[in-house]
Amino acid sequence: MIKGIILAAGRGSRLGHLTKKKPKSFNKTNNKRYIDIVIDNFKENNIHDINIVVGYKKNLFKKFPQKKIFNNKWKFTNIFYSLSKAKKILNDDICIISYSDIIYDKEALKLLIQEKGDIIILNNVNWKKIWKKRFKNPLKDLENFDYKGKYLTRIGGKVETMSSVKGQFAGLFKISPKGWKIISKFIQIEKIDINKIDITSFFSKFVKKHQKIVKVVNYNKMWFEVDTIKDHRLLNSKIY
Repeated sequence: MIKGIILAAGRGSRLGHLTKKKPKSFNKTNNKRYIDIVIDNFKENNIHDINIVVGYKKNLFKKFPQKKIFNNKWKFTNIFYSLSKAKKILNDDICIISYSDIIYDKEALKLLIQEKGDIIILNNVNWKKIWKKRFKNPLKDLENFDYKGKYLTRIGGKVETMSSVKGQFAGLFKISPKGWKIISKFIQIEKIDINKIDITSFFSKFVKKHQKIVKVVNYNKMWFEVDTIKDHRLLNSKIY
């Protein structure tokens, strides 16, 4: 059985007043909270064992029927640490992990479910259209993303031209217990500080040492990430 993990511990300070009294994922599009869209996507793919890693304003998650995992260091840690708080589940079950501030179609999870492998990440191949709307200078926020065959070869870091980028990490990935064991061993050997590292940066280090382990699945339907007030407005505008 596949289990779901939603990473929702952070505040999202770049959203300013929109996260003063509520978590980032409680903001809405089409009168629906971001996190509810993510949860519904899991349910529509018959994944009902869902675990939410919470931190900022954790009390607002009390009414959620899903299991909660508390990151008590959310103020001082990055998103990979939130993922590590779910290690008991990752040790025993195949898990699909989702950021809580992304909007996507249920097909995204279906692709991950169908693909076989121990570590699989979703590639947003329609990134260019979105980046041009989100940023005056798309290269400012754009990161490297490259793969050979089905396997990730490079992720993260600045790019000089948009033409060199094959996609963008969509904030969705799948890990098997074997995959998590490989990741855990890598963290120990390389002495990775899981408190400070984000998931993209982790995979950047990981694929330099482990080739032909992280598989890439291409996704070309609806996807949007909310990092700023501008993103939130764009998501809720007729422009997008």
